[in-house]
Amino acid sequence: MRYFPIFIDLSRKTILVLGAGKVGERKIRSLLKASPKKITLIDPALSSTGALEKFAALGIECLPRAFRPEDLQGKDLVFAASSDRGFNAEIAGLCAGRGILCNCASTPGEGDFFVPAHFSRDELCLAVGTEGASPALAKLLREDLEARLGSRYALTLILLKRLRRPLLELGPGAGDDAGIFRALAASPLEECLEKGETDKAANLLRGILPDALKARAGEFLHGL
Repeated sequence: MRYFPIFIDLSRKTILVLGAGKVGERKIRSLLKASPKKITLIDPALSSTGALEKFAALGIECLPRAFRPEDLQGKDLVFAASSDRGFNAEIAGLCAGRGILCNCASTPGEGDFFVPAHFSRDELCLAVGTEGASPALAKLLREDLEARLGSRYALTLILLKRLRRPLLELGPGAGDDAGIFRALAASPLEECLEKGETDKAANLLRGILPDALKARAGEFLHGL
């Protein structure tokens, strides 16, 4: 089976996490970085472990009780993150019957998706997956990439973000948008910005941008 890599906007998604242990907490803290609409956490142990206050302080709806099938109603994503593999598999099956995407922490193949090893820096997010075969190797590769990249491409991504809307607003008659973006990404802009060579970067922009935007090269580079 091959997985399809995708980045999801969680701002309008309602999420259910089952299991308040280490795995569940790790999932929740990662999810919170994407500002989901709502996260509900269910675990009978919440009241006895003292975790209720900790998770509630994060803005999580905490239900210290056993899971009920009706808890799936209205949920967009479910994370079966308990320590009970049989329970996680049962949740994955219930979600499949309701058309709800489920992440099964104990056995990834029983769910619909897994969360890749990833890191984010400013506008850049890189994710590494091994089709669920080895999360340990995915983590190692992620750490290697993170160390190699450092702060590279941060300024270039800010610039490209500034350029995207003005370019698209010119309409299809202004030029090959995809070709322009590819040329910008392949140009020495990154090196110029890292060295603070703003004038050189401006000349590069003028050589690539459509005529309607050439005069705004300095504006796009302001503060970089």
